[in-house]
Amino acid sequence: MFQKKHILVIDDDEKLRKLLKSFLFEQGYLVDTSKDTHTAKIKMSNILYDLIILDVMLPQESGITFAEKNKNIINIPILMLSAMSEVEDRIKGLKTGVDEYLCKPFEPEELLLRIENIIKRRSVLKTEANSIILGDCIFNSKDHILIFNKDKIELTLNESKVLFHLYKKSNFAVKREELANILKVSDRSVDVIIKRLRQKINHIPNHRNLLLTSRGIGYKMEVDTL
Repeated sequence: MFQKKHILVIDDDEKLRKLLKSFLFEQGYLVDTSKDTHTAKIKMSNILYDLIILDVMLPQESGITFAEKNKNIINIPILMLSAMSEVEDRIKGLKTGVDEYLCKPFEPEELLLRIENIIKRRSVLKTEANSIILGDCIFNSKDHILIFNKDKIELTLNESKVLFHLYKKSNFAVKREELANILKVSDRSVDVIIKRLRQKINHIPNHRNLLLTSRGIGYKMEVDTL
């Protein structure tokens, strides 16, 4: 039975990707793989993963660079893999803010234990797979609730869908027509939903950056400024 935890493996070693996918699938995890950070970002724009297994040595963009740029933005725990076992290398990796650092080669059981530890720590912190940190807020996409200073702001299903989709496309403008298609409403209805959502969150600091208007396009969420 699946634990309903979704893992993304980013590694340019095809054989290792297949082995990890097979092994973790047998342990009850859902697993996607990417050979580089470019294809990983495309998948991450459509799926909210519970954990990323990230190799250090990657083509075009290294795992270190990817972690440094995105760790605070994506809010997904990262387990970093590396063939470099020197203490200095481990320290450099951990300084990026990743949650665990595991040297290659490794025992599958050790990898599994590290994954379980990361997930348990996240549970203790009450950062669940369906919860997203947006500045001073926690957005629960499953229960359609935005929490600020222990106050719960109840959202409609469509309001929740808007926030979640803008979060997935963080820092990029999303066309009004795209949101209308997702919600199965008219373009005008999207504007009404955005207006009502803004009214609900107008007391939250930096709330404007959650729902910015992109003139002539639609809307976007500026995660970097939250």
